Amino acid sequence: MKNYQSKSSFSVKLITIGIMIVMGIVVFSIFTLNEKYGTMSGILISLIILSTLTYFFANSLKKIIIGEKNLTLEKNIGKIEIPFSDIIKIEKLDFSNLSMTYGSKGVFGYIGNTMDDSIGMVNDRKNMVRIITKEKKYTISSDRPNELMNDIKNVLQQRV
Repeated sequence: MKNYQSKSSFSVKLITIGIMIVMGIVVFSIFTLNEKYGTMSGILISLIILSTLTYFFANSLKKIIIGEKNLTLEKNIGKIEIPFSDIIKIEKLDFSNLSMTYGSKGVFGYIGNTMDDSIGMVNDRKNMVRIITKEKKYTISSDRPNELMNDIKNVLQQRV
């Protein structure tokens, strides 16, 4: 079993901290402008903001584990297991501006669905890898993308 970390790039950290500060100011402002919005709307908006940030944090990729039968994408909360038998292709992607159909564009990473119908869990756009399976495509990032690709390719070749 081999582990590969997926650490956030400087830009992802900067975007995440910036958005969290802005959202904190928004929530604080809503509660201090009590007359106009009211306490209930302040609580409701706060819950929406908090649940959105929690969702993106939970789905942010933490590490990639190469097991005996599966490739595991471990998120902060939960995991996705991809059987090696389902993997069709793996490729390294160049630095790009990920076009999302929906999701986070930098808050805790680039998380969501991309325009090319891929599930994005990218923390560093300079170290991206795409895994194409029979049913889905995953765009992920790793601190050591070349080693990750070689190890997955080796496991796939041994399975044939």
